[in-house]
Amino acid sequence: MMINPKFLIYHDLIGIYAYAKPKSRLNDKKFSPIGVVIDETRDMLITEKNDKFKKYIKKDYIFRFEISNFMNEEEEYYLEVQGNKIVGLPVNRLRSLKKKRWLIK
Repeated sequence: MMINPKFLIYHDLIGIYAYAKPKSRLNDKKFSPIGVVIDETRDMLITEKNDKFKKYIKKDYIFRFEISNFMNEEEEYYLEVQGNKIVGLPVNRLRSLKKKRWLIK
């Protein structure tokens, strides 16, 4: 899946491999792999890894998403996102992007 990193926070996150780090451990450099995002609610990401499902509260974590380069599919990029930036339904996040563009013109 090719996603422009600039618009990832407005995109549906289902199907993207993710890593997470609690916000309480800002000094810790390591992100732990949490698996593939299989569902997304307003406040949570639900992931699957090794046939186990886990729920992560968006606002309590910093996420790192593994995305393919939108210019060259062979390269992988990791994009870090503060969890509070992706709080909300994907539909509503997309609407906010459209409103921002409309207000700029």
